[in-house]
Amino acid sequence: MREEDKRNLEALQERFTEIRACQNRKIRGDRLDGLLTDMESAFDIPRRGHLRIEAFKIAFPDIWSLYKTITNERWA
Repeated sequence: MREEDKRNLEALQERFTEIRACQNRKIRGDRLDGLLTDMESAFDIPRRGHLRIEAFKIAFPDIWSLYKTITNERWA
């Protein structure tokens, strides 16, 4: 992973921690949606195509792990 990607991932993890502390479910949900969109843009995360998604998971496990954690948090 490139150094710039590492810094972006760390910043997004910090942002996720801040969002989780929000008590208002609506605001937290909206911010989580925005965070996911930002991750998709920053790391070119595929949303369709099984093979593309599987390749991304293998190539970038740290990014995928945070992405799935945020996705799951939206429904918690």
